Amino acid sequence: MKKLGFLFDQNFCIGCKACEVSCQVYHNQDPDINWRKVDRISIHEHGISKDVYFSHSCHHCDNPACLHVCPVRAYKKLDNGVVEPLHDRCIGCGYCILACPYSAITKGKDKKAQKCNLCSEKLERGEEPACVEGCPVGVLRLVPSDVCDSAGMQKEMVGFVHSFTKPNIRFYPRIKSANFTK
Repeated sequence: MKKLGFLFDQNFCIGCKACEVSCQVYHNQDPDINWRKVDRISIHEHGISKDVYFSHSCHHCDNPACLHVCPVRAYKKLDNGVVEPLHDRCIGCGYCILACPYSAITKGKDKKAQKCNLCSEKLERGEEPACVEGCPVGVLRLVPSDVCDSAGMQKEMVGFVHSFTKPNIRFYPRIKSANFTK
C-alpha cells in the first residue's frame, strides 16, 4: 500500500479557508476546534510585499512524536501512513500535544486529544479527505509521498520546516514574484 501525504501549492492558495471549514463541518467539530488551519504569512521579496498562505493539519509523519510519547498507545500507524488517533484509549495527559512539532493536536471538550485522521473512513470508501474536496482552487491534494519525492516536490516552504518526525507533506516549488515582472 502506498504511503499517503498532502501536496500543497502555496503559489495559488487564496487563503479562503474552505479546506478548514470543510474539515470542521465534516467532523462536526465545535467552532473553536480546527484540525486543519490556514495561516497567512507576509513576505517581502524583490521590493514587493505580499501575503502567502499555508494550509496545514497533522502531517502523518513517518516518525510520529505523538505515537512515541503516548503512555497508553492511543495512536496507531496504518499501512497507508495515516497516524490514527484511538480516542477511547486517550487519558488526556497531553504528552502528544507537547511532542508534536507542528501543533497539530488539540484537546476536545472531553479533555482528550484529537487530530486529523486523514478522513480514513472516507479513504476506505475511495473518497478524498474533506479538506481536499473542499478546496475550490485545487491547491491541496492527497498523493503517494514517494511520487512527490520522485517528481522533485519540496519538503520545506515559507512557514514550514521539515523536522525529525519526517512529515508527509510536500510542496510545489514556489514561483518568485520576480518571474512575473518585466
